Amino acid sequence: MNVYLDNAASSPLDAEVLEYMLPFLSMHHGNPSSTHSHGRLLKAELEKARRTIANCLGASPGEIIFTSGGTEADNMALCGAVAAYGLTHIISTRIEHHAVTHTIEHLAQSRGVTPVWLTPDEHGRISLQELEKALKAHPQALVSLMHANNEIGTLLDIEAV
Repeated sequence: MNVYLDNAASSPLDAEVLEYMLPFLSMHHGNPSSTHSHGRLLKAELEKARRTIANCLGASPGEIIFTSGGTEADNMALCGAVAAYGLTHIISTRIEHHAVTHTIEHLAQSRGVTPVWLTPDEHGRISLQELEKALKAHPQALVSLMHANNEIGTLLDIEAV
């Protein structure tokens, strides 16, 4: 029996989602920025999806940004926040995804950002007291912590944080 246990990395597509997407993957391919009919159709569908997601999150459609994947999204969030707010400290852990730790290290070298690395326990959990201490020392810091660790499966208690 084959059991797939890496759903944090990739999960099977829901049948309803696949059914909805199939025409766009097989017949209506194209660039949504193009002015031809395929492009206009794709742009309309993309904007419809943006509005749906924004509505679910209580956000405006302009706040929803689609990226090619997690690495690009992590990069955009970290680099964008540092640039937009002039942040000088990022609080995180060494067991975050490499897309996060490598970006933090890059920001340390290129922008002078100081990483504040929290030390997880033997189960991959962070101490809320250690996080609170780091935030008191650096109240304007960006905190980047993953909800579900892709290597060991630890779940972060978001509500407690």
